[in-house]
Amino acid sequence: MKRVMIVDDEVLVRLGIQSLIKWENYGYQIVSDASDGEEALQKIRQYQPDIVLTDLKMSPVDGFELISECREKYPHIQFIVLSSYNDFDNVRSAMKIGAFDYVFKLTVKPEELLKIMDEATAAGKGTDTVQDAPTLADRNLEVIKRGLFKRILNSETFLKKYLEELIKLPLAISFDQPFYILSITIDDFKVVRKKGDFMDLELLIFTMDNILSELFNRHHRAEVFQYGEYDFAVAVNREEDQNNFFAAMDKEFGIFSSCARQYYGLEVSGALSMECTGTEALKDAIAQNKDTLKMRFFSEPGRLHSYDRTVMEPAFLPPGFHSTVLARLASEHDFYGIRKFLEELFEFLKEKKQWEPEEIRYLLRKAYGTLAASFARSRADIDMFLDKNGINMEASINDYTYLEKIRKSVLELVEQYKKEYESNSGRILRKEVAEAKSFVRNHMKEEMQVADIAAMVNMSGSYFSHVFKKEEGISFVEYVYRVRMEHARYLLESSDLKVNEIADEVGIFNPNYFSTQFKKSVGQSPLEYRQTRLKKAEENSRM
Repeated sequence: MKRVMIVDDEVLVRLGIQSLIKWENYGYQIVSDASDGEEALQKIRQYQPDIVLTDLKMSPVDGFELISECREKYPHIQFIVLSSYNDFDNVRSAMKIGAFDYVFKLTVKPEELLKIMDEATAAGKGTDTVQDAPTLADRNLEVIKRGLFKRILNSETFLKKYLEELIKLPLAISFDQPFYILSITIDDFKVVRKKGDFMDLELLIFTMDNILSELFNRHHRAEVFQYGEYDFAVAVNREEDQNNFFAAMDKEFGIFSSCARQYYGLEVSGALSMECTGTEALKDAIAQNKDTLKMRFFSEPGRLHSYDRTVMEPAFLPPGFHSTVLARLASEHDFYGIRKFLEELFEFLKEKKQWEPEEIRYLLRKAYGTLAASFARSRADIDMFLDKNGINMEASINDYTYLEKIRKSVLELVEQYKKEYESNSGRILRKEVAEAKSFVRNHMKEEMQVADIAAMVNMSGSYFSHVFKKEEGISFVEYVYRVRMEHARYLLESSDLKVNEIADEVGIFNPNYFSTQFKKSVGQSPLEYRQTRLKKAEENSRM
C-alpha cells in the first residue's frame, strides 16, 4: 500500500481529492494532509509518504521550497503538482526541480490521477522497506495518542495506567494547566446516514479530525481526539490573557460548523465544559458535555452550548393532551382537530426544558401509537408515509436530534395521510382487518397463525381470511410476509445488525430460510442488497 499526502491551502481541494475514489482499492492510502509546505515538512517525517500531491502557491512555505527540501532529505518521494489552468510557467519550474508530473486540481478525474500516480510509483524507489524504530514511533504517534484518549474515556478499568501512558507522550497541551474540553457531534446522524447523503464514515472522521486539528492549533494549544462513533473532543488550554474563553471557542466552532455544512452537508453541535485541571478530569468534562448536548434537543443546529446544571423534573401531560383526546379526533378523522392538537402539544413541550428529552420522545411515541392504531382502519397505512428525508413517523420521533424537526416531520406526515385518505373517498377498513394489521406490525417477531388472529378479532379462520383478502387484495399470510420483508429492507439500510439478527427481528428464526425468502422478494440476497445500498449512498455523496 503506497502512502499519499495532499498539500493545499484550500480545504475543499484536499477534501475533494480524498473523497474522489476509494483509494485503498487501488493500492493507495491517504495518510495525511497539510495546508502549506511548512506543515507538510513536519508531517512528512512522521508519515513517510511515497507520493505527495502539492499545490505551489502557499505560505509561509510554498510548493517549490517543499519540493527542493525533500529532494535532499527524502529523495524517494515523488511529487505531483496540483495545478490551475493559468499556472504553466510555475509547473515547468516545479518539474525542473524534481516534480514528477502535474494535474489540474479542479477538474481532475480519478482515472487520470491514478494513471499518473501509478507511473510515479513505478518510477520511484518506494518505501516498503522496514523503517527504524524511531521513525515508526513518530508515524504512529497520533494513532497512539488517539487510542489512549479513547480508552481513557470509554474504559472503567486501568484508567490510571492509560493516564500515565498519555502524559509521557509529547502533547500540544498541558493537563497541569487549566483546560477546557470542547465536544462536537453530528446532528441527525441516523437520518443523514439512512438518506445516503454521506461519504464513507472512516474518510469523514479522518478529514474532520484534520480540519479540527488545523483550525484549533492556529491560535491555541489543542489536542483533538474521538470518543464516540461520530463524536469529537478538543482539549484546549486557557490562555492567560483570554478574558472571554467561550467567545473565542464559539468563533472557532462557528468556522468548523460552516465548513461541515459547506463541505459535508452536515450540521454539527458543540458543548464547552467547565474549566478543568489534571488528566483525571477528562472523563468528568466529557460527561458534562454529553449532558449539555443531550439538552440541545430544545435548541437548533450549529450552536455551541455552555455547561448548565439543570434540575430535571418528571414529565407528565395535562388532561387536554391525553391519548383519549387524540384517539377520538383520529377515529372521527377530524384532521383540523388533529393538527390543532399536535401543534398545541409541541408548543407545550418546547417550554419543558426541565424534562428529559427521552421522556418527551416517549410521550410522542405514545401519540404516534394512538394515531397509528386509529388510522389503521383506513385504507392507508401511516407507517408507509415518509417525510422529505425519507423517514416515517416512528423513526422521526426516535432519530431527529431536535424537537422542532420532529414537529415539522410529524405535521408533514399527518398532512400526507389526510390527502391519501381524502383521495380514497374516506373509505374505512373493517375494524377486524385494521386490528389484525396493527397486531402484525406491533408483534412482527411473534409467530402468526391465521386461526389465532381470527380468534383475536372474533371471527372464524375461513371467514377472516375471506374478509381480509377482500379488503386488502392479498391474503393475510402474504400481508405478513410483505410487512416482514419491508422491515428487513429498512433494517439492512439503516442499521448495522447482522443478517441473522435481522431475521430474528422480523420473526423468521432460520437465517438461511430468511435469506432465501428475502432474495425471492427483492431479487438480491440480504448482503447483496446492503452492499448495493451502501454503494449507491457513496455514489450519491460524490454527486
